[in-house]
Amino acid sequence: MAVCKGCGAEIKWIKTATGKNTPVDAVSEKRYSFFPFTDEWLLLDSYQSHWATCPNANQFRKGKPNAKE
Repeated sequence: MAVCKGCGAEIKWIKTATGKNTPVDAVSEKRYSFFPFTDEWLLLDSYQSHWATCPNANQFRKGKPNAKE
């Protein structure tokens, strides 16, 4: 398990649809999703982006304007 260098929280690294790595919180949320074409409910793991929960995320912005200021 990896650790965030900004806040020390445990994180996981996942690949986005475009092939880039992005950090997510290590604990997933379990969610049920209904698929109408199959009439089935499936239990899915949902991970929150760590950029949204890290209190120090701004220190990792490379040349991008700070949205919180």
